[in-house]
Amino acid sequence: MAIGPISFEKLLKKTDDIYESVVVSSRRAKQILQERVLKQIIEENIEFREEEGILSEPIVREDIDFDKEEKVTTIALDEYLEGKISWKKTEESVDQKS
Repeated sequence: MAIGPISFEKLLKKTDDIYESVVVSSRRAKQILQERVLKQIIEENIEFREEEGILSEPIVREDIDFDKEEKVTTIALDEYLEGKISWKKTEESVDQKS
């Protein structure tokens, strides 16, 4: 699955700063990827050793077929453009613009 082109006008509808759009969507993409990896680790290592409190077997990661799963960047950009992501500027970033 390839990412299609996105016009700057769509990105600038959410904020006047294109870099802010990139940062917000890239951070969301990173979150989605972390959630996928965590989910995979949990699914692969469901059983715990109760007496030791550690995973029963070492973590073995299977190769992920990235062509079957939707790209995290695509998901993040779709969420951003649909207004499903909320964020706020830190006071530090507001002060730097002044």
